[in-house]
Amino acid sequence: MILESGIVAATTADLLSTGRLNSIPYPGTLTLQFLSQLADATNFYSVTIQEPAGEVPVDAQLVPGSNPALAGVLDDRLLLMLSFRAPQGGHFTVTLTESGTAVCTWRAILR
Repeated sequence: MILESGIVAATTADLLSTGRLNSIPYPGTLTLQFLSQLADATNFYSVTIQEPAGEVPVDAQLVPGSNPALAGVLDDRLLLMLSFRAPQGGHFTVTLTESGTAVCTWRAILR
C-alpha cells in the first residue's frame, strides 16, 4: 500500500506529479479523497481527474466543504471519495481548481 496526502491552498494542475504515485508502481486500486475547508458560492474547490488512457470520468466536480475552522481535516462523513483501477506505469492527472479562497485536504491510497 502507498499513501500520500497533503493540503493545497491554490489551484494545482497535477496533484500526484511530485510523489510516489506519479507513475503507478504496481497494478491495483487508486482511491482519492478530497475535502475543502469551504464550499459556498464564492469559495470552493473543484476536481478533474484524467485516467492514464485519457478518459476524464470526473470533470469539474465540486469538492464538499467542512467546518471552516477545521482546515486540514479529512472527515469521512463529508469527504468526496473516488476509486479507480490503476494499471502499472500509468499516471492519473488530478487537477484541483480553487475559486475564491479555500484550503483543500487530499489523500491518495494505492492498494
